[in-house]
Amino acid sequence: MRPPVLLGLLFGLVVANPASADWPHVRGPAYDAISAEKGLADQWPADGPPVLWTRELGPGYSAIVVADGRAFTLFQTTAGMFLIALDADTGGEVWRERVGWPWQPGGLYPGPYASPTWHAGRIYYATPTGQVGCVEAADGHSVWTVDVRARFGTRGTEFGFASTPLVEGRLVILPVGGPNAAMVALNMADGSTAWAVGDDPASYCPALPIMLDGRRLVVGFLRNSLVLHDPTTGARVWRERMSASYDEHAAWPLFDGRHLLVASPFKIGSQLFRFSADGDGVTAKTVWAGRQLSNDVCSSLALDGAVYGFDLQQAQASTHRAARGAFKCLDLETGRVRWESDAVGQATPIAADGKLILWTEAGTLVLARANPERYEELARAQVLGGGGMCWAAPALDRKRLFVRDHQRAVCIYLGPSSELDPSRLTATLVAERPAFDWSRLLPREADFPNDAPTAGEIGRWFAWCVGVFGVAAGVAALTRLACRRWNAYAVFGIVAFVLGAVGTTALGARAGTLALTWPVSLYVLFRGVLWVGVGRSSQGWRRQVAARVGLLLFATACYGYYRLCLAVGFAMAWGFLIGFFPAAPFAVAAARLKNKWLWGLAEVLGFAVYFWSSGLVPGWKDGWAE
Repeated sequence: MRPPVLLGLLFGLVVANPASADWPHVRGPAYDAISAEKGLADQWPADGPPVLWTRELGPGYSAIVVADGRAFTLFQTTAGMFLIALDADTGGEVWRERVGWPWQPGGLYPGPYASPTWHAGRIYYATPTGQVGCVEAADGHSVWTVDVRARFGTRGTEFGFASTPLVEGRLVILPVGGPNAAMVALNMADGSTAWAVGDDPASYCPALPIMLDGRRLVVGFLRNSLVLHDPTTGARVWRERMSASYDEHAAWPLFDGRHLLVASPFKIGSQLFRFSADGDGVTAKTVWAGRQLSNDVCSSLALDGAVYGFDLQQAQASTHRAARGAFKCLDLETGRVRWESDAVGQATPIAADGKLILWTEAGTLVLARANPERYEELARAQVLGGGGMCWAAPALDRKRLFVRDHQRAVCIYLGPSSELDPSRLTATLVAERPAFDWSRLLPREADFPNDAPTAGEIGRWFAWCVGVFGVAAGVAALTRLACRRWNAYAVFGIVAFVLGAVGTTALGARAGTLALTWPVSLYVLFRGVLWVGVGRSSQGWRRQVAARVGLLLFATACYGYYRLCLAVGFAMAWGFLIGFFPAAPFAVAAARLKNKWLWGLAEVLGFAVYFWSSGLVPGWKDGWAE
């Protein structure tokens, strides 16, 4: 028998009969999100399945992996980013190792993204900055660390390095995306480079090992291409170009021994390839391609010829509200949708004991029958809520399910309650009430909220803002005619501020479009501070104190606006905090000028410069980054 065939048979035995019920990799022991465990409960008590323990953590999208009685994950606090080991049975901390500084603590996606991998008594991890490391699972002692961005000359992916390390043989394999380093392999003993090949830019999806016709290969789902490599030598045996411009992939490919399914975000859909060995290479043909299943942060799974997963029906998953779409079951070989349901939401599925365990982004745990004919829900419970989107994949070990959000980790027992030790204290689920839904303030969203706005979008928003100023000017003029004792400038400023604050919500709901008027309110505050600080009558100590207080209030308002942009999922609106600097000369002139015509011209130019420079800054930033 040829060695590759023998290795293939051995691999099949290992997958079919895992040595333990451990969950050492984010996708489970066989990299497919399927567990061999049996005896899970078909129903849960009315107050939910028993909770074995909860553990306070911190922000992070890193999943929990379980091996040798311990649970491992990455999280961060204000003190740094940490790799932590917990007692899997009690949740007690065994050790923690600091692995870096906090990642984007005030940003849209704070915390580590990649999940740790356990292998042969060691933990392999990666941080968003591109630090890849190895520690002893027993005590957290660091064995080696490598900065792959520095070593291979790549600036990484836009939101941070997110690839979970794959341990294959004696190598740690990752997509990096540097020159001659699209995919790299590090020696697991010391982190030295074993091989580095390819020039394709990387994305967020980690490397996936597969067995094809008795040959071990590694799949790389990169930014614009799909590749297969020999894991021992790094030789590329197949490549398919998938796109030409910016693209991203975070969802894992699905492989059934012959077919490979990839699902992409941006409503692009899926594509199924059929592979066969061809000498030292591989040949492939597209079986089907369509838009019936798009994945972003939550991967699907393939089970017995069916694919179960959430079809994301918007460009990307949202950080501030539930994603639009439907949970579906597809026939793997034809792509035909067998059923779909709106009852689940965006969820990461794992399969065990003929059931689907669905962990939703809202912190809801759903138990369903793995039935390709219809959606058959068995039970559900609200586990977490209010702690950020639950995008970290669940882990199943000895009937214990490990899940987390940005605040805590929870261990839930999914077996029959009668199997638990009666003397063991368990808790019932008490989910938090969700916080105020800030997304209500933005009834219409940008199609690509993480991309810089186009000139056309900025122009439309500018027109809405000019309309707000026009209404405020009309109200001020009527007020002046009705009561000359009132200060028309004050009335104008107050009305413009209020209309700017509510206009984005009111106009968006009424006109059915994104009408960004919040910058009006920011600019009115900015002008108010300048009027107090450098206006024609800005002398005297009281005026100076008022100017300092106004400046503090203005800084507080800017920070509040930044947090609001994050809360509603419109990150690119941060740009409207930049334009104050180029607009300052015009605004200062307007605060000092006595001639009303020159004053009016300076005011118009000041807001125009502020608005357009602010709106274009994100695009300029992206251009500089490239």
